[in-house]
Amino acid sequence: IKRKNICSNSKFDIYFDHIISHNKEEIKDFLVVKPKVTIEEKIAGICVLPYFHGEFFLMNCWRHQFEEFIYQAPTGFVEKNEKPFETAIRELREETSLVCNPNNLISLGSFIPDAGLVEGRVALFLAKECKKSNDQVDKEIGSSQITSFTKEDIKNFLENGKNIGGSTLITCMRSLKYLKLQI
Repeated sequence: IKRKNICSNSKFDIYFDHIISHNKEEIKDFLVVKPKVTIEEKIAGICVLPYFHGEFFLMNCWRHQFEEFIYQAPTGFVEKNEKPFETAIRELREETSLVCNPNNLISLGSFIPDAGLVEGRVALFLAKECKKSNDQVDKEIGSSQITSFTKEDIKNFLENGKNIGGSTLITCMRSLKYLKLQI
């Protein structure tokens, strides 16, 4: 493998890899998006789904690349020397002003957003029994207020909704499974 950096920003390096497969197929410009900061197991970011009073909470965020609103749970990049659960608590507070006791933060594993493109994983969490803090929500481009959903709403949304982020989709599915096992 030969790797050529074609561009970078504050969060990612973009590469063209020159690879030759086991059957001698050659690709000179295999695109790889590599997060600048990863921690154990190539965790680059988190997705955390708030759940309290029997309801889930998602943000309805404007995404310019799709020119539409997309439902998302709070997400964010890990910082150097930060544990994924610390990132989840920080992002939850920054994006929603919700706080969660670390004992109520449930790890739901991780997933690879696109194994053929992104060289990183996303750690997934369910934040149970969150509470509203007096902190101001960090205003980010496209961010919005949170909206509540019942378990049935989430099930219907997962089956029929097209405007849901991939990390959020997987986190919702794993959260429903986790909660079902807790009954």
